[in-house]
Amino acid sequence: MATETVVGVAGGDVTLPCRHGAAKQGGVEVCWGRGEPSLFTCHNAVISGTGNHVTYRRSNRFSLSSSSSLSISSSRPADTGFYHCRVQLPGLFNDQVSIVHLLIIRPPALISQHTTNENEKNADPADTMTSDLMVTTGSDVTDSNDPELGVARVQSQVQQHENSLQFFIGITLRFSSIIFIPLLISALFYRVWRSNPRFQTDTRPDQSEDEDDDSV
Repeated sequence: MATETVVGVAGGDVTLPCRHGAAKQGGVEVCWGRGEPSLFTCHNAVISGTGNHVTYRRSNRFSLSSSSSLSISSSRPADTGFYHCRVQLPGLFNDQVSIVHLLIIRPPALISQHTTNENEKNADPADTMTSDLMVTTGSDVTDSNDPELGVARVQSQVQQHENSLQFFIGITLRFSSIIFIPLLISALFYRVWRSNPRFQTDTRPDQSEDEDDDSV
């Protein structure tokens, strides 16, 4: 089943043709629906009728021509989509169906305005903040209420605090090394002396000689 494409401009009128010769015959019921056609009836019907006599109309914007074409007045972008024309003929599975793809575009002026609005809507908040900051930096820096001066003062205080903290840590490490290293050396020397019996045997003869001298 072939599909025909029709392009219209928003706000204008557009006509969707029904490409069936039987649709021009008198007394034949024709209906238009949106979306995929069903097996027996119009699916999601927008208008139906016989000739110029309309039996159902979803909106006053829809009308049938003498050739059973569908006319849409004041078209909108929401009208974009697939439509099907169904010519209901007597007998089972004798209906004739044609499909039309409608595409509604905005006028050039509306497209430009829509693009501008979308760009403003999707603008990065960081870019907006940057622009505001650039405007702020252009003010007189001698003003005591200037935000930049407040930021500079805060940054200076933070830097001074960091320098003081680094100085305190350095002094603490130096004193710790002066006290800890001698204690560590003394502890190691004492441990070696306790674990080596040679140092203890060397001292015992001296003690025996002292005892002999005392006895004499």
